[in-house]
Amino acid sequence: MGPNNAGKTAILDALRIALGGRGGAVFNEYDIHLHNENDNPKDSEGVCIEIISKEKMPGEWSEEIIGTLGDTIQQIPGGERGSFLYSVNLRVQYNWNENSESFEPSWDFLDINNESLSGGNLRSNLENYRSFLPIFYLEALRDVRNEFSSRSSKFWKRLLKDMNIPPDLESEAMKIFGALNNKLLAADDRFGDIVNTLDNTIKVTTRDTDGSLDLRIAPMNTWDLISRTEILLQNESEVPWLPLRRQGQGIQSLSVIFLFQAFVNHLLRELYHEESVPVLALEEPETHLHPHAIRTLFHHVNSLRGLKVIATHSAYFIQHVPLRDIRLIRFIDGETKIHSLPPNYTVEIPEFGEFDSIVENSDGLLSNTPGTLTVHGNLDDQTYRKLQKNIGIDQDRTDLETKLGELKEKSSKHIKDEELYKLETMAQRTRGEIFFANRWLLVEGQSDYIIAHAISYALNYDFDRYGVTVIDCKNNGNPATFAALARALEIPWLAVFDNDEAGKKYIQAIENRGIPNEEVNNRCCLHNSGDLEQQLVHDGLGLELRNILNNLGITNATNFDDEGLLDCLAKKKMDYARELATHIKDNPQIAREKITAFKTAIEKLQDLS
Repeated sequence: MGPNNAGKTAILDALRIALGGRGGAVFNEYDIHLHNENDNPKDSEGVCIEIISKEKMPGEWSEEIIGTLGDTIQQIPGGERGSFLYSVNLRVQYNWNENSESFEPSWDFLDINNESLSGGNLRSNLENYRSFLPIFYLEALRDVRNEFSSRSSKFWKRLLKDMNIPPDLESEAMKIFGALNNKLLAADDRFGDIVNTLDNTIKVTTRDTDGSLDLRIAPMNTWDLISRTEILLQNESEVPWLPLRRQGQGIQSLSVIFLFQAFVNHLLRELYHEESVPVLALEEPETHLHPHAIRTLFHHVNSLRGLKVIATHSAYFIQHVPLRDIRLIRFIDGETKIHSLPPNYTVEIPEFGEFDSIVENSDGLLSNTPGTLTVHGNLDDQTYRKLQKNIGIDQDRTDLETKLGELKEKSSKHIKDEELYKLETMAQRTRGEIFFANRWLLVEGQSDYIIAHAISYALNYDFDRYGVTVIDCKNNGNPATFAALARALEIPWLAVFDNDEAGKKYIQAIENRGIPNEEVNNRCCLHNSGDLEQQLVHDGLGLELRNILNNLGITNATNFDDEGLLDCLAKKKMDYARELATHIKDNPQIAREKITAFKTAIEKLQDLS
């Protein structure tokens, strides 16, 4: 998921091309990444796609899989010490060939050292591999006229062709078709006149024997009948049945997705293998659907058999998606970057010193297999120092220290399961849009949310236009969790809190998440004069606020002293905030001169990265 033109469709295309094999989907020159308009694609590194398939645990793959994939399978360390996992690594490239003076694709299987495997029948190996991972691509524009065609559809045509009509029933049907055709032709004498006229076609051509011509209204055979099979829908009882092609675009789009499900349920094992795993590359399943239908659709798509790689723009679709399943695609500084929230972090690193004892005494924080070290959470300073101390002196210490440092840095962004559950409940389901934003502004409550939007509008930096999401943390979770989430996903963020005990605790909680003090200081600020209402009064907006309360029906509001004004504002947060927001939009000078914490944050947001 992510904004437009970030690279989501390119990822689906890469899967389609790599798993499509020779004769499947193909590259074209527009697939070559160019850094600028003056780059020559012939001088580029070309395209390289790698698909790595491996067991999750020893013994997962059956003898059929191992025997069929043959010498493409490699053994890699994994599982318990001394055990191995089976793995297949497919590499697909698209490069300029000087000899042929053209771009050419190539497919290779790799060994454990990422070198091309020599020998074997590449075409046969590819077909075998693809038969276990058949890919199906459903584009955003799903046309039922094509997808439910008995001629062109890759699913519908095959399902219809597979229908088995018993011979005795087919013979009986042929008799019925013939009798029905004769009765229909006899119903109107004009049919006979048409036949006699068209019969001249036969008489004009020179033949040794006389031919004949007839009209056919009823089907000639069972396939002729089945090929005309059409889906009819009745949206509600008592309303007419209508063909699928006459339904709304949302229903049409949905029907194609469920057609794929029918195909997989009935024909996948027949066409491929008992253990084949379909790969569905699905683009924008939410197309033409209303919000409730989109949320419902996720559960249906999630229940589809096989692997699903889904590109979406819908904040509604992701509301039920586990956060660890999300891949956030963003285009940053000319490069597509992918961010996620992994449950653990792994680095390739040789064994050293007291490696095993450190792992065994880590209370599940660490695990290892030959050549890898995995951290299941945040690598704390104490464990990190133990690992450093036991690197040893006979190995390349600098290289190992660098890898350990990278592992600690990656794991420092870890977010625990329990925090993600809270986010899924409080934030994801009400504010899925946060994952599509270019930047976040964290504030405390709803009045802050409303006024911050008004100030951005007055400063000609409308949040919606520039992809900024304002998150009122008090109503949606813990500000520290949002700060940690932004850091993990590399989403630029700032925060403005009240200058009171609660606001200071928020900043301390953010620091406690392992975010460096310098970064916290650059990203977090407090209102100078207390909470938001105190800041507004300090900035000289007391008269405007008293008038707003008076217009809201608060008797004698214009006579309130500052203490009474602040007390009333605290009880009417949403009401006064809406009115003040309108006043700020009508008087942009307020945004330029007052409420400086918001003004400063909005100015910083414009260049924030």
